[in-house]
Formats: sequence, C-alpha cells, structure tokens
Amino acid sequence: MTTPAVSRPPAPSSARTPLMRQYLEVKREHPDAFVFFRLGDFYEMFFEDAVRGAGLLGLTLTSRNKSDAQPIPMCGVPWHQRDTYVSKLLRRGYKVAICDQLEDPALAKGLVSRGVTEVLTPGSVMAEGFVEARANRFLAALWPTEERLGVCLVDASTAEVKLAELEWPEARAMLSRLPIAEWLLPAAEDLAPALSARLERVAGSLEGARTPLPAERFADRARVAERWGDPEVLAALPAAAGASAAALGYLDRVQGTRALPRPRIERWSEGETLRYDAATARHLEIFTPQPGGEAAHTLWHHLDRCATAPGSRRLRAWIERPLAGAHEISRRLDAVEAWLAPDSGQARLREALRGLADLERLTARLVCARATPRDLGALRDTLGRLPEIAAALPPNHAARAALAVPPGVHARLSAALTHEPPPVSGEGGVIRPGHDAMRDELHGLAHSGKRWIAELEAAERGRTGIASLKIGYNRVFGYYLEVTRPHLDKVPDDYERRQTLTTAERFVTPALKQKEIEVLSAEERLKAREHELFVALREETARAGPALLLAAQSLGSLDAETTLAEAASLYGWVRPAVDESDRIEMRGLRHAVVERLLPRGEFVPNDVSLSGSERQILLLTGPNMGGKSTYLRQIALAVLLAQAGSFVPASEARIGLVDRLFTRVGAADRLGAGQSTFMVEMSETAEILSSATPRSLVLLDEIGRGTSTYDGLALAWAVTEFLHASDGPRPRTLFATHYHELTGLPGRLARLRNVQVAVREKGDQVIFLHRIVEGAADRSYGIHVARLAGLPERVIQRAREVLGELEDERTVEHLERPRDRVQAQLGLFGTAPHPLELELRELDPDRLSPLEALQRVVEWKRRFGGGAS
Repeated sequence: MTTPAVSRPPAPSSARTPLMRQYLEVKREHPDAFVFFRLGDFYEMFFEDAVRGAGLLGLTLTSRNKSDAQPIPMCGVPWHQRDTYVSKLLRRGYKVAICDQLEDPALAKGLVSRGVTEVLTPGSVMAEGFVEARANRFLAALWPTEERLGVCLVDASTAEVKLAELEWPEARAMLSRLPIAEWLLPAAEDLAPALSARLERVAGSLEGARTPLPAERFADRARVAERWGDPEVLAALPAAAGASAAALGYLDRVQGTRALPRPRIERWSEGETLRYDAATARHLEIFTPQPGGEAAHTLWHHLDRCATAPGSRRLRAWIERPLAGAHEISRRLDAVEAWLAPDSGQARLREALRGLADLERLTARLVCARATPRDLGALRDTLGRLPEIAAALPPNHAARAALAVPPGVHARLSAALTHEPPPVSGEGGVIRPGHDAMRDELHGLAHSGKRWIAELEAAERGRTGIASLKIGYNRVFGYYLEVTRPHLDKVPDDYERRQTLTTAERFVTPALKQKEIEVLSAEERLKAREHELFVALREETARAGPALLLAAQSLGSLDAETTLAEAASLYGWVRPAVDESDRIEMRGLRHAVVERLLPRGEFVPNDVSLSGSERQILLLTGPNMGGKSTYLRQIALAVLLAQAGSFVPASEARIGLVDRLFTRVGAADRLGAGQSTFMVEMSETAEILSSATPRSLVLLDEIGRGTSTYDGLALAWAVTEFLHASDGPRPRTLFATHYHELTGLPGRLARLRNVQVAVREKGDQVIFLHRIVEGAADRSYGIHVARLAGLPERVIQRAREVLGELEDERTVEHLERPRDRVQAQLGLFGTAPHPLELELRELDPDRLSPLEALQRVVEWKRRFGGGAS
C-alpha cells in the first residue's frame, strides 16, 4: 500500500516570470499533489508535474520559454475535460490540487489572481464523475494501541461513517475486503517501533493510496465530539475516536470547508458478522474474477440486479459483511420472502425505482454545500417520484413513513428551479421566471437591451446603406459594429474605430457603448441574483437533510430486498433455515455462478452434510475436472448468501451459523513480497489453523502441492489431525485432496468421512459424472485428463508404465509402520513436544516480516529436515 509521490517544485529563480512565481507558490503549498493551473481555456502542469503527468495521462509534453537555457516542461488539458484526466490520476492513487482563476481575465489589472479552490484525493472526492456509482469509496483512518486497532471509515460521497475497534489478529481480514481508496496513518516516527511494525503488518500491502499524518492529528477528539455528537459512542471507542479526529481534520483541509456536518455514524463489531478475508473473496470470485477471468464469472455479476445505485451499494455491503446472528438473518430473510408473495407488488415497485437518481449522494453533496443546480434539479425530480414509490408498497409497510419527506421541499424546488438547471450557478438559467421579482426585473432589463441592440443592426443598415453590416460581441471589446473593407467609405462620422481585422473593421458608437453598459450590468446583476437565490434555496433544502437521508436509506434497502427476491424467483433459489446448530445440510445444491454459465439443466446438483459432532471433516477425493473445486466453492457461496439474507441455490438448506469462512483453494506467487506459491499456501493455512473455531467453515483444496510429494503428504496429514483434535479448533471442514493415503484416516479420526467424485469408466474412457458420493476414490485419473488435454499417445503410454512401477513400490504401510517413524514425521501435533513445536509456541508471527519468516523456515529445514536447503 503506497501513495505515488509527486516531486517537490524547483527552487524559484529571479529569472522566473510573475506567472511562474505564482505557480511555484501554489506548488510549495501542495507538494504532494499534481497542480492543475488554470491558464485561459486550459489547465496546465509544469516542471516535474508535467513530465510525470504527460506519461501517466498520455499527453504531449512541450515546454515554456523555449528560448531560455532551461525551458520549463509543460503539458495541459482543456478546461472542460479536466475531470476526465483528474479521475485517471485519482484511480492511480495521486492527489490533485485545482488552481483556478479567481477573477475575470478581461477585468484583471496585471496578473490574474489565482488560488487553489479544491484538493481532490482518492478517498475524499464526492462528485459523480470521480466515484463508482454502485460501490462505496472509503477513506480509512487507523490509530493503533497495544490492545487493538482503532478504525474510522468515511464515505464522503454518502455521508457514512463506520467506527470499529479491532483485535489485532482480525484487523487485516476485515480491512482487506473493503473498498478503501485512501489510508490515513500516523507517521512511523511518531509511534513506538513495535507498534509501528504491527500497524505496517496489517496495512502495509493493502490496496489504496497512503497518507501519513503527524500523530497530533489523531488527538483532536473534542472536534469530533462537537461536530458529530454521540459522545457515548466516542467514549466507548477511544481508539476509533482518535482515528475519527484524523479523518475529520483531513477532510476539512482538503475540502476547504466543515466536512461531514451530518454524517450517519454506525458502530461496527466484527463479532456481529460472518468474517472472511480478501483471499477468500478472491478464491470465491465474489466481486472480481480470477486473473484472466470475466465479470460474468463473479457472484456479483449475477446478483446485482438493483434498479438504483444506492440499492447496489446496500446489497454489496450485505455481501461484504454477512450477518452472524440467527435473529437478524431471519428478519432479513422475512423481508426478502415477503416480496415473493403474489400480491406483494414487487414488479410494480421495481419499475417505479428504475431511473431514480442517487438520492443518497445528492443529499450528501447538499448538506456539504457542494450540490450544483443540476443536483437540485435531480433532487426535485426524485422527490416528485416518491409518492409513486410509496404507493407501490403494501399499505402497512414500514418504509412508507420514511418516504414521506416533507412535501414543502419538493414544492419549493419545483417553484424555484428551471426545468433543466445548468451544471453551475454562476452563468444564470437556474431560477424559474415568476419566482423572484428582482430576478425578473433584471432579466427584463438584460433582454430588452439585447432587443435594442438587435434592432440597432437593422436601423444602421438602413442609415448607412451597408447591407452586410452586423453587430457582434466578444469578451475583450464588448459589442461592436463590423463593416467589411469594400464598404468602409460609407462609415458615418459618429462611428469610432475599435479594432482592425484583415477583411473588416469594427466600430462603436456612443449610444452602443451606453447600451452595452446597461446590458452587461443587468446580465451580471442577473447572474449574481440567481446565484444568491440558488445558495439560499440549497441552504433551505439542506435543513431537510436527515429526512432525505432516511428516505435514501429506505430506497436502498427496498431495492436490495426486491433484488434478492427477484434473484430467488428467477434462479429457483430457496429460503435457507439458519439456526444455532453445528450442522450444514443442503440438498440439490448448485453453484450460484457456474449454473448460470451452463445451458439450462446441465449443472449437476449435489448434497452436503456436515456436523461438528459427527461429520466434522469431509475428505473429498476424485479426478481432476471432476468438480471438486466447484463443489467446495458452491458450499461456501451458499453459506455466505444465506447469512447475507439471501435465498440459496438448493432445493433444501439448513445452515448452522458460521462465524468465519476460510478457503484455501489455489494460490499464486507473490514475488514482490518475497513469497512463492508454497509460502502463500502455508501462510494462508497458518491463518486458518490459528483463527478457526468450532463455528467456522474451512474449505481446503489441496494442501502441500508446492513442495515434494512426501513433504506435502505429511503436511496434509498433520493439518487434518490438527483440525480434528479434541484440543484443536474443530471447524467444519471440507478437504479436497489427491493424497489417497489420507483416505485411511477415518479409521483413526472418528469425525472424518470420505466422499468422492463419481466417475464411470468405459474401456479407456472416463466419464465424469460430477456427482459427490460417499466413499474414497482409489485413483486420480490424471493420465486420462492428460489424454483429454491432447498429450501425445506415446507420452500417455509411457506415463502408464511409470505409474504402474510407482504404485507397486509405494504403499501406505510405510506411513502406518513403524509408528515411531510416523510420529517423527508428524509429531508436530503429537503428544510428546517436538523441539520445533516448542520453538513455534514461543514465536509471535505478528513480529515477523515475510523475509524473516522465510529465513526461519530455512533454518528449521536445516536443523530438523535432514539437510541444507
């Protein structure tokens, strides 16, 4: 997790122009941001900003003062395309300072006054063009203490604030799966070394821009209490309050105002959710596909059928943080099921929601005084549709009250705003005629003057006999009469020459100059009056902010609930029974995604039966391509969907609550972190063994593939015993493996059962049935799969010969006898403490870097593995 650096500006030179000195002063105030410096119709970048910006944005790099010995690098973008280029920089983790012209260049005397009007950072932006419509975008501030990590998550675009204090072991899992765009962390030099190292291990490699802040920025908790209130929550979460102080102060600085005046504060507790980490989200392809995959391979692609952006964000939040309480899950399932009733009006409500503006983000910009005239127009139109939406609800539905926004809000907006308000308020066209007498008077003056000028053109043509004479206007010379050169001899004496062109000359008259003063004065006063009325209207509307946010929340929940109901109906999903038992029983279970990608009816459903007291571990064997990985994933997705409040793809489902979901289903090298595939696999397995509980669900798709066969088998065996041990975590576990030696473990482990992927052999052909049945597979059929993949027949035949020789020599007896040899290999979890076990007990993983961990493994290999690595 790093924030790309932007170089500091060069030292000013006495030879610099006033304009460059002005730029350098701005750059010194914002050294960590790209400065977009307004020059006429362009935003320019200079010096190192220009060099790096040209490369990042694909712009042409030019230079200023080319005749100088040291020309100044520069590049620019048209002012009206600014946001497109700013978005690209924000997505890459950079900050951008917008330096605008603060006065009209035509009226300026000397150098135009300029100043930074806003600083845009990845985690603080609010405008629609910078944020993904259907996902939150969090700014995360972290404040560490010895006991726990204080977290404040802020989505400025929706006015949401989430506060949490996390135990150190669970912090990374929670933070890694959230859409965090920017991190605020105390500077390393301001923390004790051990605390700084612990914070770095949690947040060091997480995605998102990184902004270090002095530790004193985390201390101003009085500001948070004064602005956000709710002192009880802040007092109960002192570490989170420190993180909140940094977040609020940072937003005040970059937004240049009192940020988040009326946020929605929510206290998060990981104990209230089904926890899973980013690795599990990747393995299951919940939101993003595996490398090389497509969006259609993700659960989110098929689940997000929401009609509105707030609905999508609400549904995504439910999937990111599934519930862990049976009562809360039942309430959400009740709400979803109610929309499946024939008389629920689901279809009518969903149709009423379509095309609705994002009321949540509109309101957030409104209360922060950042709403534009166009935003208020969208708010007016949205409020006008609320009665239709409320009418689509059942008569006694609780959301009816939330949607009853005071009608005066819509009435005032409708009375004041034009039909299509402009994007900015300073150019007029915002206020409807008849709303304000002064505005109408100024409008009349401005437009009567323009009519006079238009009539003057016809009169002057008649007076001078110049049929081609025309009246024009530009910002520099104002109104003028233009006469082409062939007719200059007809120009009257009272015409005053103003400008000479190649083919014509431009003139003014005393009467035209006087009328120009009247027209322009009226136009400027009209614009100022409309802006004044707009600001007053925005402030008045903002007072209804709490009611508007409540309506927005209700709309999002209604959309998410009806979307889950629609998915259940469309895909044939059923309501799961979620209880406090230790059982997971599902019949006719399908994979929520794979089923959608196959022709209808081709996916083979399967059953699953797990029980912490009887069938705690299912050891799954069978051929490649048989469907083992799909089976594991469909169980995980069904559990996640059920605890998020969704129906599940099965004919029947009973799920005993799961507190943590772990998957170990494939890995890739992390060379940048000094980790091989095997190291990643072992790290993820270690996390499972240290964090799982009897209420957890663990899905293992091979263990030990990244090392030698015997090492891998030994590790897989030991891990299985540890998960089963009476003094171990004892989570409900599915373990897919090609180590057939493990299928003998049910004789030693009472709660382990063998299940297999069924196949049918027909001569040399193997037919994959994709059916999970009881019992153990005795073969992997790898050579059959190799034949299907197109390996030459000569290679296939030789492989059969070698396999036969190996199978004759290798039996399970050498793993069962002598016992002392097995104990020596697997004694890590045995009764007699092994020296390695003693060292592991003394080891604190949180204090090891990846490189130190790898060095420790090499040392153990040398001492206990029988040789040097």
